[in-house]
Amino acid sequence: MKTLQIHLAKTQYYRWYQLYERPMTDARIRNQLELLAEDILLQSAAGEMRGKESYPERLKVYEGWQNAHHVQEISIQEHEDGFLQLNASIRYQNIKPDGEKASYTIDYTINFESFERSLPQFKTVKITPTGQTNDIFADAYPENRCKASMHYWLANMEQCDGNATPFVELLADRFELNFSSGKVSSIEELSTWLNGAPKHMKESNHHPENFKVTVIDKNTYEINVEFDWNGITLDDKKMIARTAHHWILTDNPEERFARIKTMNVTALVPFTVVES
Repeated sequence: MKTLQIHLAKTQYYRWYQLYERPMTDARIRNQLELLAEDILLQSAAGEMRGKESYPERLKVYEGWQNAHHVQEISIQEHEDGFLQLNASIRYQNIKPDGEKASYTIDYTINFESFERSLPQFKTVKITPTGQTNDIFADAYPENRCKASMHYWLANMEQCDGNATPFVELLADRFELNFSSGKVSSIEELSTWLNGAPKHMKESNHHPENFKVTVIDKNTYEINVEFDWNGITLDDKKMIARTAHHWILTDNPEERFARIKTMNVTALVPFTVVES
């Protein structure tokens, strides 16, 4: 299992929560439906749902709720048949329209449709409450929203195919990416950059660490994160690096992803060839 597949699976997982954490609209429900296979099976304390067409009706009960999903642990395994399963533990909090508050610990088990290099769909989702807590409500949308964009950015970077098109929906209209090799501020420049060093890699793997999100205002977020990176060049040389990233993202909740306005990259360990 490649980190590319892990990033794609986590992209979809973090997207799942976002619909529930902001007021629901037709556009946001359409984005959510993209996550689901036609024959999705959803099992939770609210009952069992089969089929994608049943999902919008299920959402009506949550109108007016405030919800927060704080991911505590997440792991992804590959079954013998090649399908991926994601397991996660979260702290869930809600405030109902009448002011009633509740908080729980919940386990998620998600099985994905078969996929390799594109965003996967959920085939089954099992939601299991595991206990009650006394947590004070705290908004989880900024973290889940930014992590979805981050993992999708990394997945596209790890394609190593020189294709800039998937990045378009991740970038603001006037973006600026300050890589160690120079500044990129247009899709054309990004395409040139992607067809440089990244396309000379046979394999590219990013491992995010020390993620932190800060809310600047209602639709602007700042994230700081470090990436441990390793890769294999086309001529089979192994490489390592570690970088620190500072991003500013702008968010239109109607879109699939928050967009990167600025990205500043600092090399903590430079890209280095290592001996086998």
